[in-house]
Amino acid sequence: MIYPENRPKLGVALSGGGARGLAHIGILKVLRNADIQIDFMAGSSMGGVIAASYAAGLAPSEIEEIASSVGTISNLAQLVDPTLLKKGIFKGEKVTKLFKRYLGEKSFEDLEIPLTVTAVDLNSNQEIRISDGLVADALRATISIPGIFVPVEKEDMRLVDGGLLNNLPVDIVRDMGADIILAVDVGWSGFGKEQIKELNQKLISRVPLVDMSLTLYETINLVLSRQVDDKIQSIQPDFLLRPEIPSHITSLTGYTQATELITFGEEVTQPILADLRLSLHPTNDLT
Repeated sequence: MIYPENRPKLGVALSGGGARGLAHIGILKVLRNADIQIDFMAGSSMGGVIAASYAAGLAPSEIEEIASSVGTISNLAQLVDPTLLKKGIFKGEKVTKLFKRYLGEKSFEDLEIPLTVTAVDLNSNQEIRISDGLVADALRATISIPGIFVPVEKEDMRLVDGGLLNNLPVDIVRDMGADIILAVDVGWSGFGKEQIKELNQKLISRVPLVDMSLTLYETINLVLSRQVDDKIQSIQPDFLLRPEIPSHITSLTGYTQATELITFGEEVTQPILADLRLSLHPTNDLT
């Protein structure tokens, strides 16, 4: 298919949401199968990870295979590298190695689709938009949930999860040049004490995740939900997808349910395809 040079440019913004962000894979799969070209991508936290994988040229089926492989309890356990709880529970070094295993030493300039991922600098209390340097390093920053991962120290900054200030970066893809914005909000679902105990036993028994984790995730849930609602009100995307993910599939414990999450993404995308095509090709000038 040949795309007219003057067609509207499509920007896709993918939200954070931990494991629930695996639903983004299903959305990208449907867009890819429908031969819909994405011109700009932005993502926060897990949304940044999925966006970077796609922008690097990985097919959705490849990303799905990686997610399904990594998402087993045994493989997740291999990513655990506890600290002494001074700056965070996990060092995050093994996660960085995981990103480099699949993305290598790619820089943002090497990507097939222009990409920006978000982070927050704790020193300046400012949102940071990352669009240069090594992609793996940027992803390590954007997923750094405070208290869970040690912040990424870069120059005079201490970078943590970009979702804290911009969990659905619709404004970023607009600033990148998008004419049509497709935003995907997978939501953030906290989890209760029983789920924390179960996860602690199965995955990270060496780390005491108890009431501290519950309080942290409940706080993040409140902050992110309010922030995303405000962002959507101020910058209304042309298309907003919110996969119907059950609340029991949580931001942390849902990694073992990759297939189900991807299906939710596929199901929510199919109904908008006709309208999306019309927006991108309003004069039916496909040739």
